[in-house]
Amino acid sequence: MKIRVFVDTNVFIFAFEFPASNSRGIVDLLNEEKIEVVISEMVVKEVYRYFRRFHSKELADDYRRYLFETCTIVFSEEVENKLDNYRGLIKEKDLEQLVVVKEFGIKYLIAYDRHFEEIEEYRTPREFVLAMGLEPFEREY
Repeated sequence: MKIRVFVDTNVFIFAFEFPASNSRGIVDLLNEEKIEVVISEMVVKEVYRYFRRFHSKELADDYRRYLFETCTIVFSEEVENKLDNYRGLIKEKDLEQLVVVKEFGIKYLIAYDRHFEEIEEYRTPREFVLAMGLEPFEREY
């Protein structure tokens, strides 16, 4: 059985922008079907906006399609009635991600974001790569 992990927006961005990174290693695990990646609707939107703004509409469309084909997506409406249970534990912009992790019992929340540091499931990309028994890159992301 594959490990289910939540992957935050910055991991997908770092994986694309920095091919020699731990984030890229995580995306490689996804592509090799060695992990099951769960993301929120918010992650899809943030990734799309990033690629549209800094690259092109075509690349943004391709990346969004990739996310829909490879990841399990939890839509905002699926967790909206649970947001209040976790409000105040984290910044509002990261609340949906936290709710998905907690409500779906996901073991790891992989991100490079200090806002998640107090969350027990949080791992940096480097920490997750190490947990998988792989050789990490020097940098955290």
